[in-house]
Amino acid sequence: SFVTKKASEAAAKKFKTDEELVERAINHFGGKLFKEQINREKITAKAIDELKNDPPTQDSDSEIDEDWLSMFSRIAEQKSNADVQLFLAKILAGEIRKPGSYSPQTIQILSTLSQNVARIFQSFCDVSFSQGLIGVAWLITDPFGQAGGNGLSSLGLSYGQLTMLQDAGLIQHDLNAWRDIPPVLFMMPFDIGGRNYQMIQADQSEQNKIQTQRRVTMLNFTESGQQLRSVLHLGTNSDYEAKILEWLKTQFDLIPMVIK
Repeated sequence: SFVTKKASEAAAKKFKTDEELVERAINHFGGKLFKEQINREKITAKAIDELKNDPPTQDSDSEIDEDWLSMFSRIAEQKSNADVQLFLAKILAGEIRKPGSYSPQTIQILSTLSQNVARIFQSFCDVSFSQGLIGVAWLITDPFGQAGGNGLSSLGLSYGQLTMLQDAGLIQHDLNAWRDIPPVLFMMPFDIGGRNYQMIQADQSEQNKIQTQRRVTMLNFTESGQQLRSVLHLGTNSDYEAKILEWLKTQFDLIPMVIK
């Protein structure tokens, strides 16, 4: 209070204005700076914990871009929500391990997500497919029908909700995208949301079928959506998983070997 009083007296004298007005301004900006520093330090502490739990195997051969750090700091200082702070900490830790892993656009998207869109995105990620060989994730829609025709509405991903994810820059705009996939892809370890799977061929005598590609419809993440998926704690959706497993059995003649 002594520092505030003296600062306000000096500022009031210099700018020839009301001393109480200056004191209110100093209190406002002082409190703002203090809160911002608390937010930055909380996120830094969480990032350090992330690195302790999963330390880098080797030093990076490059440094984090200074402009990236400046932008990250400006966003981090505004975020006091514990969940958002954790996401930012995971991003910072990932960027420390490998600079360039997270784009500035990804951080901007995270900073502007509403709770509703974040909840929908969580539901989307919980039913998304990922396999290390392909290096990307997507959501297989074949067993449910067209995503644009509300085929995924039972999963909390109606057409309207998907367009919200599109508008947020989290998923690509083509709701009828497809890939040609051989069944052998599912015979290597993969995950659906937060659960790991591996399939085997039900009829081992027909080995030629595992290399025959089939067209599979899907929804794709944007680059930013892909990056944000990597920092989420993924859950599961039993309805989706049951239908996917049945689809793999009928379409590819595959059955689960390992479920964790």
